[in-house]
Amino acid sequence: MLRKALFNGARHHGGKLAPLFLALGIAMLFILPVRRTRSIYIDENAVGQMYPSANAGSVTAYLDPTVRWPRRLVRGRRSPGSEIVAVYVNTDYSASVLLANALIEVVRRRKSLACDVQFYFLKSNEEWPVPQAYTRAALVLNISTLYSRYICIDTLGNNGIQPNQDYTNSAAQFARMNGLSPSYLCQHPRRITDNVKDGFWYYWSYLEASMQLSARPQPWHILPTHSINTIAISSDPLYSASSTLLGQQVTDAFATMLLQIIVSLNGLEEKFHHSHFVWLPVSVWRYVEYDHAQFCIMLFVASIFSTAYSEYQLRGMSITPLFATLLLTPVGAAAAFRAGGWSAVAAASAAFSLLFRLFMSHVNSVIWLTFNAIALCLLIILQPACGLMAGAASAIQVFFTHSALQNRPAMAVGAGVSFILVYYFIYYLHMPLFGIAGISELFVSFVIYPNALWIGSRLLCLTC
Repeated sequence: MLRKALFNGARHHGGKLAPLFLALGIAMLFILPVRRTRSIYIDENAVGQMYPSANAGSVTAYLDPTVRWPRRLVRGRRSPGSEIVAVYVNTDYSASVLLANALIEVVRRRKSLACDVQFYFLKSNEEWPVPQAYTRAALVLNISTLYSRYICIDTLGNNGIQPNQDYTNSAAQFARMNGLSPSYLCQHPRRITDNVKDGFWYYWSYLEASMQLSARPQPWHILPTHSINTIAISSDPLYSASSTLLGQQVTDAFATMLLQIIVSLNGLEEKFHHSHFVWLPVSVWRYVEYDHAQFCIMLFVASIFSTAYSEYQLRGMSITPLFATLLLTPVGAAAAFRAGGWSAVAAASAAFSLLFRLFMSHVNSVIWLTFNAIALCLLIILQPACGLMAGAASAIQVFFTHSALQNRPAMAVGAGVSFILVYYFIYYLHMPLFGIAGISELFVSFVIYPNALWIGSRLLCLTC
């Protein structure tokens, strides 16, 4: 009886739930970083000792700006020879080379390492090799100055994939122990501040940085993120001039922090697996669990399917290959931009919407909305941050095709909102109109932008 009642309720009223699902998804997206955060902690037993007995001491005598070897393997005294910690040194910065050479000397003299440390000295324009040996983790030295205590811990790899949270938490806590001030937001091109009181904006900026990652590729993004946990330690450009310190205390702090990271990795008996591989920071010390945030994406998917079902109840389903032409519009818009800038893009977008109105006025939106929902489901695994931001945008856009909103005022609002969202992603976040370099670019190009054109064409169907 209950099953039958639920089935009948879903069949007759499923199309009416889209506003509820959308409102819950948006509310959850905004409330989580304010009301549902956790303090960072270390989950792996092997790195549970947060105060390892590792002190580099004074490294002044070891500072050498010369790259003597493109690769250098430093054997651990207790290493079986089959496991390494990979350290990539960006030789574009002499400070990174100085620190790496000092670290080599410190590691050489340590008697208790149970793994080898493989150093790679590379320029940023070179192809960075992937280690062939079993790699516990990778550490990138991208430090441009040894006289600033403000550092970046770059956690976002290819397509916004993150390393295990225990690795980044360990690095952040070692940095604080040594008087350094870490940040996760340095990969955001528009970053202004790291004020931890602005937890929501820290969280939102991190999502934006993940979306924009493919537009600002780094050489270490070539490392396979699903098999090698990688973080990059960089100098924070926001404080490069205002926080200069005298003496060698910052250099020694850097060396000790890096040694502690290597020692903590040395303690691992197996690869990281206990802690989170996706998390959303609201500061360096607090975060939102993706186990909670992924329900936002699920609610957006439910809203899209409910909207599609409402139109199916009203007009049935139209199956036509003409929907494939929507996927060609980013190519046309990109060509228009090269030819005449943003004014040409606006003209091309209006022309595309008019063409869809002329040739697809009889077609409903069910198939296109289903495509939106399937693409959004894939983002739960492929790029979670894109699923949260662009997924919310997609759900908002297609909501205006709901059968209850088939009127001119509502559709006019929908067209305006849809193009504002396109403006946000393409103009404000500087994402390409036709982008194929990453998952986020693909979603914006082939879902968000065509959605706006489709909503515009539905408005023209009601007005012309």
